[in-house]
Amino acid sequence: MITRLFLLPPTLAIMQAGCMWNEDGRSKSPRPTLIVAHRGASGHAPENTMAAFELGFDRNADAVEGDFRLTRDGAIVAMHDIDLQRTTGDPRRVDEIRFAELQRLDAGAWGPWREAGFAGARVPSLEMILDAIPEGRGVFIEVKDPPHIVPALIDVVDRSGIDVEMVTVISFDAAVIESLKANRPEWRALWLTGFKRRGDGWSPDVESLIETARRIGADGVDVQASLEVIDESFVSSVREAGLEFHVWTVDDPEVAQTFIRFGVDSITTNHPGSIQESIR
Repeated sequence: MITRLFLLPPTLAIMQAGCMWNEDGRSKSPRPTLIVAHRGASGHAPENTMAAFELGFDRNADAVEGDFRLTRDGAIVAMHDIDLQRTTGDPRRVDEIRFAELQRLDAGAWGPWREAGFAGARVPSLEMILDAIPEGRGVFIEVKDPPHIVPALIDVVDRSGIDVEMVTVISFDAAVIESLKANRPEWRALWLTGFKRRGDGWSPDVESLIETARRIGADGVDVQASLEVIDESFVSSVREAGLEFHVWTVDDPEVAQTFIRFGVDSITTNHPGSIQESIR
């Protein structure tokens, strides 16, 4: 995790209000935790391909998450790495190849995926993915490029006609989120971060996490799902600051249940089916 720019089912409208409330103002029920398919259902299909995104929805993900970069000719495509070597065998960088050339590469024949029947899968454009979002679901768009991608991203989403309530933009680059919110303040955008040990503590700590999110105008944070760092108090502090709290990447149902008890807004996972089943 992956939108509003955060594509959420209609039932997810509860997120905007936080909880449902009784007439006397007391909490009636907690907000639901959304399940987001990481790079699609990437535990079951080659990451960032249409097969993975479609399988994510087939396995009941509330939204899919994908990684996006610009090609040489300005197309926005789903690719995690800066180059194409790992997933297509082509050593070039994404920004060195034109979209038409990229479409000739096989993104489904690496690792175990050829034998699983995915050979021939292509690297999809953002337009293709937005067009395939089912009604009532969402998409998390992880921006891997610097802020210069933002105008193209806005153009693609605007031209797609998609309801921006279905879209959530996320990025580790705070400048990307700041730029997006400066241009489209109504879009949902989350700052991504992991955690690193610093002496006896962790960085970022909850205070600096909140400070950064507020400074760049983010609607919330999407953080590494580390139970060494995150507890119920940590989540509560972020929420009390008026921010959403999302976590990535959780494949253990018991760990997922812990974060659900903490009340996180979403859990990103490679295995949306099994995580949804554990919730049920």
